Amino acid sequence: MLNALDNTVMIKRLISKDWQLVKKSLAAYMLGGVVIIGMMGMATPLMFNSGAILMITLMIVIGARSAIELVVNEKKDQTLAFMMSLPVTAQDYALAKLGANLALYMVPWLLLVLGMLLVIVSTPVTNGVIPLVVLVSVFILLSYCCYLATALLTYSEGYTVTVMIITNLLLNGFIFWIIRMPAVHTTLEAPTASWNSTTLGLLLAGIVLTLSVLLLTAYLQKRKTSFL
Repeated sequence: MLNALDNTVMIKRLISKDWQLVKKSLAAYMLGGVVIIGMMGMATPLMFNSGAILMITLMIVIGARSAIELVVNEKKDQTLAFMMSLPVTAQDYALAKLGANLALYMVPWLLLVLGMLLVIVSTPVTNGVIPLVVLVSVFILLSYCCYLATALLTYSEGYTVTVMIITNLLLNGFIFWIIRMPAVHTTLEAPTASWNSTTLGLLLAGIVLTLSVLLLTAYLQKRKTSFL
């Protein structure tokens, strides 16, 4: 039986392995994010809206590539078979994959969101769009957690891609839905961010759902007795 120190060392190595696999692509994505934020900073309706669409696409792509490359492809490429030979338990491996994927997505996600907010508060773009930007970003994070959970629990490319498609369709519906809500629509042109009971309720619901998905995934991962 491995002791706690041995497990910690192996978990760090597994996380480091995932970082090495995606660090170049993440750098490229972040460079693209800087370009997109620059577009949004031009503060014209056309450039801001075009940049927002590209930013949504970029966030989705980063999450999709992470879930497929770092989780699903490990089984497809027979990497998982090699992991079984390492001195690490199935539970430690599963939790390491969850932690690594979360970190490798949430750090760029947070930087991109902060970049958009910085553009909004430092340019003529009306600050009234801040709640909309935050709510859509949190929904994208929730969507990522859903298909990451699917990938980790099933290692199935089919199931994972299906959840990606469903969450992307739901994202489109969510955006149209909240834009048409009076509590959101009437404040988009406001000079300051208007966080009312509706937008705060949606934000809280998004955070609670995200945490629930992660906690349930961690619980189910901890109960794993095999790598498959």
